[in-house]
Amino acid sequence: MRINVLTPGFTTSNGSAFLFPFVVHKKSLRNAQFDVRFVERSESDLTDCDVLAIDSKEFRNDWSAKQRSSTLELLSSFKSSGVRVFWFDTTDSSGTLQSQVFPFVDKYLKSQVLVDKYRYTSQIYGGRIWAEYYKNTVGIEDECGDALDTPISEDDIQKLDVSWNSGLADYSTYGPWKIGLYRRTGLPFLLRHPNTSESPTSNRSNDLSARFGATYNRATVRYQREQIRKQLASRLDTQKLNRRGYIKELKNTKVVLSPFGWGEITLKDFEVFLAGGMLMKPAMDHLQTWPNFYEEDATYLAHDWDLQNLKERIDWAIENESVRQEIARNGQIRYIEHTSGPNAGELFIDHLSEVLSA
Repeated sequence: MRINVLTPGFTTSNGSAFLFPFVVHKKSLRNAQFDVRFVERSESDLTDCDVLAIDSKEFRNDWSAKQRSSTLELLSSFKSSGVRVFWFDTTDSSGTLQSQVFPFVDKYLKSQVLVDKYRYTSQIYGGRIWAEYYKNTVGIEDECGDALDTPISEDDIQKLDVSWNSGLADYSTYGPWKIGLYRRTGLPFLLRHPNTSESPTSNRSNDLSARFGATYNRATVRYQREQIRKQLASRLDTQKLNRRGYIKELKNTKVVLSPFGWGEITLKDFEVFLAGGMLMKPAMDHLQTWPNFYEEDATYLAHDWDLQNLKERIDWAIENESVRQEIARNGQIRYIEHTSGPNAGELFIDHLSEVLSA
């Protein structure tokens, strides 16, 4: 099967994670009869393939009022060529949809999808379930408007499925640097999934880490992080560190908080798995993703979105060493299984096959 991937390349974190397994598992993909090629819009044989896989980042700057019509015409031409067109939405949130493309694609794949897909048939405040939650529970609203996506029809739900999340890249200390160097040189040896950097049972003197920014222009997105900062103000510093200092801290920390940002899944999650600490996040049971790194009380510890049990859950995790280390161990094992593990390529190809055949 020939798959042409229309993409701007390794230009963003999520876009890089989408492309990363295609490069790392290139040999295994070929052995499985998948001929994957990265292509540009200008190429004459763009639609000379079985599947045209479109990285949503390719069109991220093409939705202005002036460009929207020509963008949709181009997508329509892809569809008219007879090729199967799959749209890969690599945005952060489970709640956002680029609904304007649904008429022109055979399948719409997201890195993370709401368990209740019927929610996409009605508007979601700010395109984020938790933004809507904080608006409804504490009255937080966004000054910059709702930024609501147009809902899809019930018939369109059948096109919606899960691709793979941003965990499938390199989140080691120098991972971002190596990805950046690959973008400039194209040398494939620079892209490798890293091994773990620390065991979950190693001696850790730091109880808690919660390094994150809270400068989002949407109040509903900032709110969770701002409230966590307030609750923990007397307990620890939440300001960001340089990368080396930050990774060093993760390796020495028992419990690491990773609140939602623009999306529920953050790159910190994968850095924590590698460093062997226990990941703690707001409950993630409203979404589905692949790989499923988020099994509550098994691979991460959840706290409620209202943050009422935040301190209680932190203290419980610190005090219960054996359970905490077991959760951290499970999270690390599952992460490595899908990245640097011996069967990672096979797992990715199996999932890709399922995505393309449905």
